[in-house]
Amino acid sequence: MRFLFCGDSNCPEWFLAESALLTKIASVKMKLVTQYILQNIVEGVDTSAKIFKMLEGSGFNQQEINSTIACVSYIVENSAKYDVSEQVLIKELIDLGLPKENCEQLSKTFKQYKDKLQQVYENQIIRIGKAVEFHYGISKFIVSESVVPQKQIEGNRFIDTNITFQHDNGKQECCQFVIFPEQLEDMLNSFKKAQKLMMQL
Repeated sequence: MRFLFCGDSNCPEWFLAESALLTKIASVKMKLVTQYILQNIVEGVDTSAKIFKMLEGSGFNQQEINSTIACVSYIVENSAKYDVSEQVLIKELIDLGLPKENCEQLSKTFKQYKDKLQQVYENQIIRIGKAVEFHYGISKFIVSESVVPQKQIEGNRFIDTNITFQHDNGKQECCQFVIFPEQLEDMLNSFKKAQKLMMQL
């Protein structure tokens, strides 16, 4: 069975094996566990001691607590990554056999932090620097076919592009290049294929 919070794929076997622990947590504690985990991810606050103390009071051992943290973390992180709505998440968790009250508490808490969580992951995307200026223009040229293949000079047009990046240390770097119409089309197709592959991860 496929789940949107798993990227529209089957749940990992380890998650299915450990998720039964989530049925043993009272709904109020499920809300707090989810909140503590999200605070750790979004705000960088070390909340592990609070989670351990709370779940130990419910009879969980250390391994079960670590598994619980892993399961809840997997749910909220992937739900943010795949932009899963609160209602869809509730339904999918119920389909996995979790108590409705626990599903609602987890999902409602996730919704409160969703935007911040997505911002955290967006900031973690690898960048060569922040683009501070972007200029382009469409130009024409006359050139011999012996220099540039005929398929690239059709219409004698190209896009002259200039991007200025600013690195974390404040230093700026200018990158200038030209793109031919066919190259631009190939690049856009490559981006679409890359996006499709990333959504399948």
